[in-house]
Amino acid sequence: MIGWLIFFGIIILILGLLMIPVHAVADYKENFSLVIKFLFFFKFTVFPMKEKPEKEEKTEEKPKTAAAEKPKQEKRKMTFEEIIDFTVDCVKKYGPGAKMILRNIRFHRLELYWKVGAEDAAACGIKYGRICAWLSGVLGFFRNLTKIEKPKIRVFPDFICEKDEIYGGADIEFNPLIVLIGALRMAFVFLKDMMQNNSKNKTKAVKPRQNISQKESA
Repeated sequence: MIGWLIFFGIIILILGLLMIPVHAVADYKENFSLVIKFLFFFKFTVFPMKEKPEKEEKTEEKPKTAAAEKPKQEKRKMTFEEIIDFTVDCVKKYGPGAKMILRNIRFHRLELYWKVGAEDAAACGIKYGRICAWLSGVLGFFRNLTKIEKPKIRVFPDFICEKDEIYGGADIEFNPLIVLIGALRMAFVFLKDMMQNNSKNKTKAVKPRQNISQKESA
């Protein structure tokens, strides 16, 4: 009996902690940073992750081969537009769970500074118009799902600069229990889609074998 009381007490304590709002501070300038704050004293940096110190190991020098001499290709970083488009696609794909998470999120601060640059003035003007249209659509999409308090978004063309300059930040508040439930719903949809794709691939693999056996019997 005492064991069951302790068990239910632990569950109630965990649920109570999950009901406490969590604050997140996100900033973007060349690199993305995310800090989680909980209960006014707990603070955890999600991005950038701390790099582990490399252990110095004494290894014998191996003769350099042609493959080893080739420089490693650096992975291309996703642009700001690609990150937002990927997020929108995930919301549309995993509908109920993703929308449940977004409806739970409140933006106390949302700032974006975007200086648009291009090779020449004409290209800069076209790019500026495309970005303004894209941003208005994205902002409208998220404002229908989340609570955004007075967003500060500034986009302007720079006909001298050849590259874009983007930085911004946000203060976010959310309920971890609702986020957890929404994530589980998204995981269920993901597993369901994966199982359906596996079954389709199996049926496609079986059909050619049946056709081959029919030809051999003929």
